[in-house]
Amino acid sequence: MKKAILFSIVALLCVTALCDEAWSQAGSFDGSELTQASFLLRPTDSLYYSSALADGTPVSLTIGAVDQSDSTKTAAIFSDNSGTAVEGYATWDYTASDLPKNDTYTITETVVSSYETKSLSRSVTILPEPAILALLVIAGALFLRKRVKALIAILALVSAFATGAKADVVSGVAFQQMLPFSRDVAITYTVTPAANTIYDVKFYGSTDDGATVFDLQDRGELHLSVANLNETFCSAGTHEAVWTPDESFYSTKVDNFKVKVEATAISSASNYLVIDLSGGTQAASYPVSYLSDVPSGGWSDDYKTTKMVMRLLPAGTYIMGSPAGEVGRKDGETQHKVTLTKPFYAGVFEVTQNQYELVTGSTPSEHQGNARPVERVSYNMLRGTDKGAGWPASNEVDEDSFFGILRAKTGLSFDLPTEAQWEFACRAETTTALNSGKNLTGTNEDANMNEVGRYSYNQNDGKGGYSQHTTVGSYLPNAWGLYDMHGNVYEWCLDWSGEYGGNATDPNGLSNGSNRIQRGGGWKLSAQYCRSSYRSGDRPFANGSNQVGFRVFLVQ
Repeated sequence: MKKAILFSIVALLCVTALCDEAWSQAGSFDGSELTQASFLLRPTDSLYYSSALADGTPVSLTIGAVDQSDSTKTAAIFSDNSGTAVEGYATWDYTASDLPKNDTYTITETVVSSYETKSLSRSVTILPEPAILALLVIAGALFLRKRVKALIAILALVSAFATGAKADVVSGVAFQQMLPFSRDVAITYTVTPAANTIYDVKFYGSTDDGATVFDLQDRGELHLSVANLNETFCSAGTHEAVWTPDESFYSTKVDNFKVKVEATAISSASNYLVIDLSGGTQAASYPVSYLSDVPSGGWSDDYKTTKMVMRLLPAGTYIMGSPAGEVGRKDGETQHKVTLTKPFYAGVFEVTQNQYELVTGSTPSEHQGNARPVERVSYNMLRGTDKGAGWPASNEVDEDSFFGILRAKTGLSFDLPTEAQWEFACRAETTTALNSGKNLTGTNEDANMNEVGRYSYNQNDGKGGYSQHTTVGSYLPNAWGLYDMHGNVYEWCLDWSGEYGGNATDPNGLSNGSNRIQRGGGWKLSAQYCRSSYRSGDRPFANGSNQVGFRVFLVQ
């Protein structure tokens, strides 16, 4: 009985660690005299910059880090001294740099124009992993020796664990008003999530040192950085949000402004994400839930029609492209090492006609079937022709596009995959031409291809009508449980078509082009065009093909 009470208390204290919050230090906020449009300095790991002020005056921009305890430890992070009116994105990862850990650094952006010099700075502390687990092991040993003393020790350590876990989930909260040209407040914070746990992240503010608190989204607009649009996932690392205050702050000037970031664990069973689309176009929102495993009996038809299911894939490094000598190999498949630093969700199935119709109200498909992949969809139909055409400079989408509607009704930033994410998901750690671990023996008809997807030479196998695609999930999945990565329909990717640029980390493809990438091959094609590494593409407005569809991804 005593053991049960003890472990109940331990469990209760551990649960308290699932909700974490962290405040920034108090600082000043000035909304009184800022009239010019911002040229947007964002203290973050992904910096959008413009080398001209609102009046067209050229500027230069430099970013550096200085150790606060030893000024000889410095790092030059970025510079643009071109002096011309250009803009772009600067990215860096100071946590992966040679800067010593367990130190605090001042990160400074310095802008120099012909009129004046302005500097913005923030503090960043690079911390090592905590040793809480070792302490809990010691507590366990104490418990076995002497229960009364162990009770006190375990309660103290669990309390420390809760405090430590809370500090680890969200830490390093800081803000910087984007002076001198904006009321906007840039918020940075560091996240160390528990394994396989998804957090709901909220942002709060206070103008009286925390005495009264308000939700930032209720008092303005919250903009998340391009690299971290989906903050619900709360992936590890340093994140950024920019808060644009509403008009009530236009005359506010205080010296005790504070920002709080709060993370609440909403699921630890996150292997699969499920979107309920059954409400269709009339639904105000699409409920999102999570599963730890495939349901007993497998994926039923509703997961292919009224629900959309996605699998969580790990971050990792792999060899993209095909080796010399692979049967069917084409130009442009040069092998290179790619590292994906963030876990992401990938659709278990290609988006079906019923799912597409529930979101948009119609289906453009030529070969009809509720659980068959939607086809005759263009890149522009999926992302839009205005904001949605901006990748990779921005991953915004048009509100009336497929992804615009899906984002608005779920609150999550679903999108097409990058080409690197698509091939990583397709391969599932294989290095062969097919994700079954097998290679092709012929370029046209191939017995190994017959197993993994619909293509030109297996249309009489009884798994669907002749000379058309077939129901999703009709062939073998890869090791990560993803179906139809080979054949059935081509799948759009975000990237512009072009040559690979060599070894890369989180590559986004070329900055411009004429065709967008398509992957996976289709039901009309021979086996060589359905390989893991085969690359194709088409114009983003093209929607005439009955063998082009897509799959939904979500970067964590």
